[in-house]
Amino acid sequence: ESENVKEFSYINLFLVSLYFQLLVKGASERGAKRIRLHILTDGRDVLDGSSVGFVETLENDLAQLREKGVDAQVASGGGRMYVTMDRYENDWDVVKRGWDAQVLGEAPYKFKSALEAVKTLRAEPKANDQYLPAFVIVDESGKSVGPIVDGDAVVTFNFRADRMVMLAKALEFADFDKFDRVRVPKIKYAGMLQYDGELKLPNKFLVSPPLIERTSGEYLVKNGVRTFACSETVKFGHVTFFWNGNRSGYFDETKEEYIEIPSDSGITFNEQPKMKALEIAEKTRDAILSGKFDQVRINLPN
Repeated sequence: ESENVKEFSYINLFLVSLYFQLLVKGASERGAKRIRLHILTDGRDVLDGSSVGFVETLENDLAQLREKGVDAQVASGGGRMYVTMDRYENDWDVVKRGWDAQVLGEAPYKFKSALEAVKTLRAEPKANDQYLPAFVIVDESGKSVGPIVDGDAVVTFNFRADRMVMLAKALEFADFDKFDRVRVPKIKYAGMLQYDGELKLPNKFLVSPPLIERTSGEYLVKNGVRTFACSETVKFGHVTFFWNGNRSGYFDETKEEYIEIPSDSGITFNEQPKMKALEIAEKTRDAILSGKFDQVRINLPN
């Protein structure tokens, strides 16, 4: 289908250069001549500050592709905790910042290269890879080099679902209403995986998701073990949805109780590091003292 695709636009959620190299190699071998990468810096699962080295490597890879006649560039970027990667619908503004940069080509900061962007933004006081503001790369005339437009193919190549579902909804759902998308490009979109099997989201994906059966949660409940699960929004799925093999809801509502404490939104966790630890602890104390449960599982995200 590459003849019908104007541009390949990859949204890299962890700056995993190997994925990028393999995907771009496959795309270029199949005729893609224009490739744009939307990067998110980490500083969480890798050392803070390593973004500069990642981007230097990335820019070198892209330069080699351009020498081979492939117009490959970084188009936008930002820190993973501030741009695009919210989860469990805690803060849609995070996703909107990513949409504005990646799709609309609009962001508070504009640079001529990704390396200039990361070095400049990291020089700001208290800068952190996780929370770098959104930026776009522009050409000599100040125009964004790679907004997602009609006819593009878009691949989000994150394996985990929790931080991908919200963006996937924005890219795929016609009746999306969480924020004003302004412009909704007609694209061919695929995820690395199908991020939500119940919603069939996205419809197209590169790797079939694993079928997880006979989880411990299901086994315990069906054998009469009464369970309690609690966390705040940003980790609630980790003690429910993920725990139960990527399934929403209860196995047996008469034997299970799930409590979600709403996470803070509009404030970065490094500024409010206690998060909802006290509230989770209070609910957990009450569950234990109630004597109603045989198993209590919690996640303290802070």
